[in-house]
Amino acid sequence: MAQRIKLNDMHCLGSDYISGDKIAYILYPMDGFLDRWIDMAAQKYGTTIVVITGMDWQNVFSPWPARGVPAGSPDFKGESPEYLNMLQQTAIPKIESALGYRANPERTLVGVSMSGLFALWQWILCGTFDNIACLSGSFWYEGFMDWLMSHPVAHKDGAAFFLLGNQEAKSPIREFQTVGINTATIIDLLKEEGVKVMFRSVTGNHFSNPIPRLEAAFSALYIHQESSRSYS
Repeated sequence: MAQRIKLNDMHCLGSDYISGDKIAYILYPMDGFLDRWIDMAAQKYGTTIVVITGMDWQNVFSPWPARGVPAGSPDFKGESPEYLNMLQQTAIPKIESALGYRANPERTLVGVSMSGLFALWQWILCGTFDNIACLSGSFWYEGFMDWLMSHPVAHKDGAAFFLLGNQEAKSPIREFQTVGINTATIIDLLKEEGVKVMFRSVTGNHFSNPIPRLEAAFSALYIHQESSRSYS
């Protein structure tokens, strides 16, 4: 059974299966949704899985203040720097200590929507996580593409996985319609910098089939990547 880990006011759930050298963190908007899935997935993919929910979703995953989208929504507060610092200084050490880790494991960060945006943003800035998966990342965010183009991509030994629903760019909300071309631009940019990048287009809109999409990410990062290493 998955185990609860106390982490301030957030909800944190760790898989019963513990890998000695790998751990994947999933930043997800709903509590309890993945309880039954993570133990099966942890054993299948050979990695500890930790799901963190209960955060102020719109604000901790926005890298800087921006106007709300769609029109009329509350503005984004831009609290990602503080949230990243909390992960690095408090959450990760507490979680990994509670799970029995004594050395730095290979870390993967999986984000969905706004937390997918956060996953890429922090990966450009630091090396806390070796791999990332951005599922329907909110790459329409105001100023993000300009920011990305102005920041050099540091050498990365790990991999980045991106997934997008084939209906997402057809959103009636104008700002969201850029997500397809922006995702493609990001992938091209990372590849030009020598980063190992994987992409999957799937059917559906922004909210469709969450568990199959997580399966696609973990399969790419933990099965396909191992296979490619074996034959490289």
